[in-house]
Amino acid sequence: MSYEPVRVASIGLGRWANIMANGIERSEKLKIVACYSRSAGKREAFAAKHHCDMEESLEALLKRDDIEGVIVTTPNDQHAPVIEAAAAAGKHVYVDKPIAVELTHARRIEKAVRDAGVVFTVGHSARRLAGVRKIKELMDSGRIGEVSMIETNFSNERGLDLQPGNWRGDRSMAPGGPLTQLAVHHVDSLQYLMGPVTRVFSFMKSIYTKVDQDTATMTICEFANGRLAYVGANWASPGVFFMNVYATKATLFYDLDFGWWSKANVVDDHSKLILREFTSKGDDPDNRFLHDVPVPLQRGDMFREQFEDFADAIRGLHPAPEIDATQAIHNIAVVLAAVESAKTGKAVAIADILNS
Repeated sequence: MSYEPVRVASIGLGRWANIMANGIERSEKLKIVACYSRSAGKREAFAAKHHCDMEESLEALLKRDDIEGVIVTTPNDQHAPVIEAAAAAGKHVYVDKPIAVELTHARRIEKAVRDAGVVFTVGHSARRLAGVRKIKELMDSGRIGEVSMIETNFSNERGLDLQPGNWRGDRSMAPGGPLTQLAVHHVDSLQYLMGPVTRVFSFMKSIYTKVDQDTATMTICEFANGRLAYVGANWASPGVFFMNVYATKATLFYDLDFGWWSKANVVDDHSKLILREFTSKGDDPDNRFLHDVPVPLQRGDMFREQFEDFADAIRGLHPAPEIDATQAIHNIAVVLAAVESAKTGKAVAIADILNS
């Protein structure tokens, strides 16, 4: 169904804002009409690249009648005040993950968008990858049997480049380092696949970095249904993104070439999903043989699709986007519980974080 494009403005104009803008521009359902950053240079560069207006203040941007929604890609600690201002101005809000890095901020956001009655969503885009969607389908259909555990990892080398003063190197702005900035995608996808995480145990270490920030993290998650998952994340290796699913009838191995991550319209072409199952399974445990079956993946575009989901909700095609504030708050609560576990050396219940 076609409709007049939803007119949006970009707020926070770093590298990721441009990648998100590219995703929007691959859709006919949204149009970037304006932008704002505190940096004049970034405003000018973004406006020139994406052929939109620029404003010198957030207040001026939010007063514009031709803006229906905002795309927020500011640093994590700035999400709440920007979203509160946007919601008060009646603008619908997309914010890149995580929703916030303090629960008080996350709840401020939840209240602001609820009270204003605006459409709100968070950019946990990885659940839209073709491989993750196919894993969900294979789990729900019973094709692979009952899942006992999932292993995931999302890592890259960005921590090796961190310099003092970069907000990603600040534990208060990016708690858990790569867990907040990368593997929170897996946290969301795991809860999409297996329901809510109830408890975590985590190790975090600061190694190979110029700043005092966690660089390598390992987190074990326990789910309400008793299943388990491992989430690995580090900032000291070439890019890695994988998910292995262990079930009673088959095992799934999903691997994505991180080098294509920002090119969401083709990234699914650079990933593979393998299903390993029994070729034969006799009574003798030494007479059971396995084979690998490639699972075809249909190309999608996780960035374009998340924005179209946002636009469809604004135009009333469905009640709300797939990811809401409640889900996003539970995602960051898992991260914060992992950080607390690493500090205390004890398992931490997500309920204790949410109720703190």
